[in-house]
Order: sequence, then C-alpha cells, then structure tokens
Amino acid sequence: DATSIIASDIAQDKDLTKRVLQNIGLAVPAGAVARNLERAVEIAREIGYPVMLKPLEGNQGRGISPRLSSEAELVGAWGQAERFGSLVVDRYVEGRDHRVLVVNGKVVAVAERVPAHVVGDGAASIRELVEEVNRDPRRGTGHGKVLTALPLDQHTEQVLARQGLTLDAVPAMGQRVLLRATANLSTGGTSIDRTEEIHPDNVTACEMAAGVVGLDIAGLDVLTPDISVPFEEN
Repeated sequence: DATSIIASDIAQDKDLTKRVLQNIGLAVPAGAVARNLERAVEIAREIGYPVMLKPLEGNQGRGISPRLSSEAELVGAWGQAERFGSLVVDRYVEGRDHRVLVVNGKVVAVAERVPAHVVGDGAASIRELVEEVNRDPRRGTGHGKVLTALPLDQHTEQVLARQGLTLDAVPAMGQRVLLRATANLSTGGTSIDRTEEIHPDNVTACEMAAGVVGLDIAGLDVLTPDISVPFEEN
C-alpha cells in the first residue's frame, strides 16, 4: 500500500523506464519502440546487430526473443512476437544476468540468474535429461514450488535449433545445453546468491535507479560480466 502508482506505471513501460534511467547516467541498451516490422528493421539498422525484441509491457520473460544477428532473423522473430503489441528493439547485450532487490532505498539481495539448461552425460537425449531434472520434487508449474519445471515446448525447440540441436540429440559428457534464451526463474532458471559480492559503486547505482523511478520495492535486471566490478569498468 506504500508503492507509488506512478512508479508502478513507469516500471511497466520498458521504454519509459529506460529513458528515466538514462537521464541520470545509468547504462542502458540502445534501442526504441517499434509498432510495425518496417520500423523494427529501421531501428535495428540504426543501432546495429545483434538485437533482441521484447514486449513494451510484459513480465516473466514472455515474448522476449533470443539474440537476433541479421535482418532475416529479426523478420522471423517479429512474426512470433507481434501478438504482444508494441515491441522494443534493443541492442543485444552480453553478460551474466542478475536480479538486484532494492527495498526502501537499500540493496538487500543480489542473485545471479542462470537460464534453464541441462548438462549432457553422453548417453541420454536432451528430452530425457529434461524429464530427469523435472522429477526433482522441488520443481513444479507456476510459483507453487521452489523451482519451476524445465520447459519442453516450441520455444525450447527454437532455442535448441539455434544451437544446432533437437530434443532427441545426445549432448556430450559435460556439455551445457540452454533451453531458454532468458534466465527467468519462472521459465526454469536457477539462481546463485551474489549479495556479498556486488561492488559498493554498483549498490549505489541500483539504489539510484529504484529511487529515480520511485519504487519502494524494486527488482532490477542487471547484465554485467562481473557484479563485483564497477559498472563503469565493464
């Protein structure tokens, strides 16, 4: 009941949020909103490939494309994502995916989020590996369990295809196979506690971000190779 409705409205608009953060000097990916394919192609040419598509409004990773390295890939992804309405075309950024939790102006927790994946044993297919992982009683659907079941759907097949694999492929011993392009826990991702590792300068930047948007409770998505190094250096 203490959360600002204005701050909530800002946070639900990815483009507006990005501009608000950019205005105080925080690093955000280049990009813009596209309401049709022609504009999306134009934006991608302006900012340069690789890019990614994401719904202007949305959550839990729904509608977010994988890395798009060419105009042909962008056109293909647009056909699958346009049902979400207006889309943000962003420059694709490399880095480990982190969620930083800010409560009442202070960073209280940091988690590195690892996308849904399986690790090959040289004998089982990807489908069999997924089914084995999903037998873990801690995994379930929705948010009813500690972990979410690994997905076996069309999106999984598309992510695998980009790696030259299918659900029936048998990965080598120790080979890590991604099942999702994003690291959301709601799509089978896992997390690693990095609360004690975040650099003090990064703590300040995240607290500034939550403050300028106006949220009393905020989850910030941070892409960086190493959360223990100041953002300005990597």
